Amino acid sequence: MSRKAILALLLAALTLTAGCSFLAPNPESYSSTYDYSVGVDATGTLEDVTIRVPLPQVDGETVVDADVVAPNGTVEAFDATVVETAYGPMLELTADEFVVETRYYRFVEEDGLGRREEISESEYDPSNPNHQRVDQRTVRVHVTQEATYPIETRTPVGESPTFYPAATRELADCRVPYQDETACFDYDAPVYLSYDAPADARVSGSIMLTGSNEWFAGGWTGNSYTDHVTFRVTGPRDGWIVANGTTETGRGNYPSPEP
Repeated sequence: MSRKAILALLLAALTLTAGCSFLAPNPESYSSTYDYSVGVDATGTLEDVTIRVPLPQVDGETVVDADVVAPNGTVEAFDATVVETAYGPMLELTADEFVVETRYYRFVEEDGLGRREEISESEYDPSNPNHQRVDQRTVRVHVTQEATYPIETRTPVGESPTFYPAATRELADCRVPYQDETACFDYDAPVYLSYDAPADARVSGSIMLTGSNEWFAGGWTGNSYTDHVTFRVTGPRDGWIVANGTTETGRGNYPSPEP
């Protein structure tokens, strides 16, 4: 065999070996997580409040317990616990009173950094673009929990935790198309709202779960699915409502490597 042929074979072998090392994940280079968040906004004071929103579940069991969402049993102004309902385990938020007061702020810059500071009503100037009036109160909670790799993200319903796995999901247009693997589904999502409130008080909520796989193969990449429930109502409430549910599946890169 000629010297050039031997050199060509060595280069080919080196390229193949380097390519395999570059592309294949090692045991430390992949992970899976669940991200769960709840947000509630109100523009008026609520009294005698009970709100129940979905928790991610699979086979009737939640993967995010109350001690993870609310380690001390509270989420800001609410007491928080997990309750069983006809729709599976849900996060229950309760309060004797959820006070909403108008607050005023101004934006200031110091040393090249901007920040917002609260001011009095008398200091507030509605014509000043650096002044802000806030007529609502917002409560947010967000937790991240590690999961066993890999999470099923293309067909998660029944395989991975979702909201309302028994709900009838109908194929819908995705707001942001990604690639051929991505699909979106709409469904009815029961949420329990009970409180006294002014007739013009608006209450809205956003509950989201994202299951993600990540791995390193010459750069970080991954795939995910998202389940999202939203509602917006006005005035007092006393019972179950039908919120909007959307499940987005197959976002990211496929196939994912096996550990």
